[in-house]
Amino acid sequence: MSTPKTGTRPQRLEEILQLLLDDEKSSAQSLAARFDVSVMTIHRDLDELQRRGMVRKFHGGVSVARTGNHEIAASLRRNIATENKQRLAQCAAGLLTPGQSLFLDDSTTVAFMAPAVAGIDGLGISTNYLPLLNTLAEAGAAEVRAIGGTYDHSHESFLGLAAVRAVQELRVDMAFVSTSTADADGFYHQEEAIVELKMAMLRSARRRVLLMDSSKLGQSSMHRLGGWDKVDDLITDALAPADFLGQLKTLGVRVHVAPDAMEGITE
Repeated sequence: MSTPKTGTRPQRLEEILQLLLDDEKSSAQSLAARFDVSVMTIHRDLDELQRRGMVRKFHGGVSVARTGNHEIAASLRRNIATENKQRLAQCAAGLLTPGQSLFLDDSTTVAFMAPAVAGIDGLGISTNYLPLLNTLAEAGAAEVRAIGGTYDHSHESFLGLAAVRAVQELRVDMAFVSTSTADADGFYHQEEAIVELKMAMLRSARRRVLLMDSSKLGQSSMHRLGGWDKVDDLITDALAPADFLGQLKTLGVRVHVAPDAMEGITE
């Protein structure tokens, strides 16, 4: 592991999150030694991250909070469990046929669909995720539509009322979305603005596909996107509980298990 930066406080907060994503948990003493700052300084940093809902402090340590009020920045999520994300994305791309129109949301899991979808003839792709827009354009995708709105630096995407209205004006064949958590009652996300846009995409698509790995199942976050009647397909990995998948099948959800997927995807 590379030596953490010791620059500005925002840099240190980002580095702390990255370390916790890599190591699962740590302690104030260990983090203070890594960053060459006082334990008191680290406690203030952890208090701030906990206030944002990004970490969970407990007796003797700290870990990432995956069900809090704020999602981890896209710049961090993008580099987590990339092989897993590729497997789920490849499975999702296998549902496409040439000439279809589709939404791709701003999740870093769905973004891994870019190489595959760029090679399918005649697709019309709409997304609010800036890195995905650039990747698709550079890869020569047939038609790429930007969903504009208020730019959110943390998510690297366009959100807000203008973005929701832009989605509502479209009607596409398929929507591919990922989110933070799910349980038997539905699927969830930490942030209201993200929920509004994902819901708009699902409502404006004829076929709705949700990508989620098994580590997200059995949990909930603050905002509910909807029940399982709001999606047609779930793409997950082989570690997803069989009884949970069985429940979804009885509700009419088509379940696709990506081969050789591993644990630990962050949306």
